[in-house]
Order: sequence, then C-alpha cells, then structure tokens
Amino acid sequence: MRRVMAVAIGTALVVAGCSSEPESSKPLPSTTLTTPTDQPTTPAPTPPPSSTTPTQTSLSPVGYKKALANSETNLVRGVQRVMNAPTLAAFDQARAQLEDAIERQRQDLGELQPPQSARSGHEGALTAFNRFPASVTSNLAKSGETKTGCGLPKAGAVRLYQAKTGIRASIVELSQEVNKSLGKGMNFGLRMTPPALKPPPQMTGRGTNGQIIQRAGSRGAGMLQIKNNGSADVVVVVATSVPRQPQVSIYVRHNSNATLRGIRGSYWVFFKSGSAWDGVSRQFTEDCSFSKYDDRFDGKFDWTVTLSPVIGGNASTSDVDPF
Repeated sequence: MRRVMAVAIGTALVVAGCSSEPESSKPLPSTTLTTPTDQPTTPAPTPPPSSTTPTQTSLSPVGYKKALANSETNLVRGVQRVMNAPTLAAFDQARAQLEDAIERQRQDLGELQPPQSARSGHEGALTAFNRFPASVTSNLAKSGETKTGCGLPKAGAVRLYQAKTGIRASIVELSQEVNKSLGKGMNFGLRMTPPALKPPPQMTGRGTNGQIIQRAGSRGAGMLQIKNNGSADVVVVVATSVPRQPQVSIYVRHNSNATLRGIRGSYWVFFKSGSAWDGVSRQFTEDCSFSKYDDRFDGKFDWTVTLSPVIGGNASTSDVDPF
C-alpha cells in the first residue's frame, strides 16, 4: 500500500673734531660718541627673502596619463603579493604593505599639477584613493568571520578566499572611481586588477543525488520515496527517535528524486537543507534549515514525501534544532 505526503638693531651717531694744523704738530683729538635719547631708534627694514622654488607648470594631457600609469605600475607588485599570499597571516602583512603603497601614490598624485581639462577629475581621483582603506575594511568583513552561516567553524581556505576576493573588490572600486572621475580614455587599474578567484571546494561542495550519508542497525522492509522540488539540496534523515541517531540518511539534490529502502519499524522523518556541503562533517555550512514532519510514519506502509509546498498537501512540518 502507498501513501503520499508533501512541505574623515638700532643705529648710532659718531661725531669727531677737525683742525687745519698738521697731524704731526698736534695731538690727536679725542672723539665723542653720542646717542640721541630724545628719539627712538628705527630698525632698518629687512628685505623679503628671494624665492628659490620654481613655479610648477601644468602637465600636458599625455604627461598626466603617464603619471597615472606610473602610479599603477608602482602598485602592481603589491597587489600580486596580496593575491599570492598562502596564509591569512601572510595576507594581512601584504595587505598592510599595499595600503601603505596606495597612500604613497595618493600623496605623489596630490603633488601633480594636472592639465586644465583634468582639474576637477583629478580631485575625484584623489578622493577615490582616500576611500580605499574604508573600502578594504568593508570588503574584508566577511573574511573576518570565523563561523559559517550555519554556526560551524569556517575553513581557513574559505576565509583566505574571501579576504583575497575582498581586496580585489576594493581594487576594482578604486579603478572604476578613478576612471569615472577622469572620463573617457582612462584605463587606470587595468594592469593591477587581478583575475577573479575560483572558490575553494568547501564553498561549492554538493553530495551525489541518492548518496547514503549514514546507515546503522538492521534493515527492514519499509520504503520512502523523496521528491525534492525545492531550490536547495537536502539530506533526509529517517530516525526511530532523534536525528543524531539515524537509521539511515540520504542526500537529495534539488529538482531530483531518491528512494530509501530497508527502513525498519515506525519512524520520524527529519530533513536539513542548505548549500556548501561538507562531506566530512556531513553538514551544510551555509543557508541551513532544519525541519521534521510532525507525524510519525507507520513502517507498515511505503510512503512518498514531496519537499516543497504542495497545494492540497496533507503533511505539516516544524523547525527543529540543528542536527
């Protein structure tokens, strides 16, 4: 029998006596030094210092583009060092060096005298450089999390991937803002922007449809057909009492069907859905959901369950603690 269910300085005056007699016949007269006391002395004006700094001339459009290209060249190696970091510790060190390099280039660009046509755009480009540290902070937030969306420890490879992807996003934002500010014909950032990274297996893992995840105890005669019409993969768990002690569990991909055989006695049906399946821990690491059917299944019958809302469905479900 088959049943069907569904679910930021002063001066001085010298006065001397004089005579027509020869110097040799008369003693030398004495001299008297007087300083006027009825008027204050006036300091001599100090001439202004002569300027030794030449007036900076504006760059030509070609010279300005060359300066921007040199700035990018000075950043390429730093970007490569960040993207090639093998560990999070190496990444953090390389990232700090890159941020220092970005700041130096900002200071150098700030000393340039751009051509008249690029004056306003130049200010916008400098603003883009100023925003880089904040952009990095924002884009690295996810890599700083040590737990997955499902509360499990996040793998080092996943955090490193997220960190590198965050830096890449900040570099892309910097480049786009500079080019937008300076207008057509600018291609700042083209050489220093790294290619997109491939996610590590921990972020893309999926089980095989119909794969038995766990099985324990003797076999029975019961059968359960599962139709997963939902948008997420699921693991269906058949348990006599609690889901952490299953008789058997099976992986069912979205838009797929699978069948469990050898079920013994009456049982409960639990199911968990999500993404980024970790086959070692037998857990989804992101977007987790845990549920169960409210009614116990009678092992005397074969059953069919549909894991998506169904009009006219006759089975209710409830959320349960993670398992």
